[in-house]
Amino acid sequence: MILRRCQPSESRELREWIKRSHYLESAPPGYVAALEFLEGKERIGGMLLGRPAARTYGEEILELTRMYFVDSAPKNTESAALAMMRAFVRKWFPSIRLLISYSDPSQGHTGGIYKADGWARFG
Repeated sequence: MILRRCQPSESRELREWIKRSHYLESAPPGYVAALEFLEGKERIGGMLLGRPAARTYGEEILELTRMYFVDSAPKNTESAALAMMRAFVRKWFPSIRLLISYSDPSQGHTGGIYKADGWARFG
């Protein structure tokens, strides 16, 4: 299985799917964009992009507030999806100058997918 397609979604069901599937079992209220990742007709992942919780960041920043991919997704799927998401943001949100996200070390998340996609580490 190779990640083939990323598409915007206006479906609240996608947000609920991410909420049910994500280890935090939650999703921040509201979002600027929801992206669905498909292999054929099968959904294998999703992302929610929103405004950062710290409003002092301004309007030129988006936060990847939630990301979930099925466990059966092949290695490197998340990094490939991050690249697709960046291309989407560049095209549809040209005023955005910075994307931020967080990884949770308490869950064993080291930020490896972000490193693989060339993101800078802060904090």
